[in-house]
Amino acid sequence: MDSLANKLHSTFILSSFSFLYLSLLDIHIQEYSLNTLLYVLLFLQFVLIIRYFNPEMLKVKEKQAKIIRMIKKVSLLLFIANWLFVSFLFSLSFIFIFFINYGLYVFIINQINRQKEQEEFKKQFGEGNYSSKDIVKKHIMNLFEATIDEKQLTRNEIKKQYRLMAKKYHPDVYDGNEDDKFASINLSYNFLLDYIKPST
Repeated sequence: MDSLANKLHSTFILSSFSFLYLSLLDIHIQEYSLNTLLYVLLFLQFVLIIRYFNPEMLKVKEKQAKIIRMIKKVSLLLFIANWLFVSFLFSLSFIFIFFINYGLYVFIINQINRQKEQEEFKKQFGEGNYSSKDIVKKHIMNLFEATIDEKQLTRNEIKKQYRLMAKKYHPDVYDGNEDDKFASINLSYNFLLDYIKPST
């Protein structure tokens, strides 16, 4: 199933932009609109990706990253070409379609991230229906062994606390009942470090 999900994800990146652009042109073949078929294909892609998304998709894929960068460049060129040779309203419609397409892609990635976050959290803290705030609070409690307001947390404090906890729960030193405590501390540290953005 992971292989299927990755293939669907790749197909979405490669085809969704061109499908949406073709739909804007409203092409007819023997009095039948091509748009209906394009919309159905896009909808099926979107539904299948959401249904079968998996954490493997989050791994860096250089080819797909290049495709996304290329699409952005091509979209700018097509916008200028549409403006010059077709009409300004048509070019605006094209840009609108581009942002819809990119928005769908970002939504899919966010769904994948959320799913991965939930799966990792349940492995670490057990089954349950956790909100985003619950996840953050659990990680803070796990790393700091105290309730701390996330708004007051800094990356330096997280790093400092991690060093203390790593020494305390290192397998060579810790002889308590929580066998996986050191691994759990590492997970919470990495999560909070990603969660708390660097101060500018």
